[in-house]
Amino acid sequence: PRSAYRYWQSNGMARWIGHNQEKRAQQYLQRAGLTLVAKNVTYRGSEIDLIMKEQQTWVCVEVKYRQQDSHGHAAETISPAKIHRMGTAFQRYLSDNGINSNMVPMRLDAVVIDGDTINWLKNIAQ
Repeated sequence: PRSAYRYWQSNGMARWIGHNQEKRAQQYLQRAGLTLVAKNVTYRGSEIDLIMKEQQTWVCVEVKYRQQDSHGHAAETISPAKIHRMGTAFQRYLSDNGINSNMVPMRLDAVVIDGDTINWLKNIAQ
């Protein structure tokens, strides 16, 4: 029982931190001129953190955060498999919302946050 409480407590804290960092990334991108369309969209176990638009371009955003770099930098956690899952979920989102992904400009971005440093990585699928 005590260990289950600790797991819940730490898992709840991780979600709270993740939510705050996603909000921080969203505000950063909005200041850069992007418009929020949706957030925390889930398809078959893959979650899209943010869906935004930059003028006519649809942008799928993965947010990664590391408080310290002792376990590596936030960008290092975005694997090719993760990028593939993002792309698949993003195309599904667009299709479900009546948008033909072959007819609109779109890209996959990441906002990586290491401590207090925010970096916006555009077009991570390239």
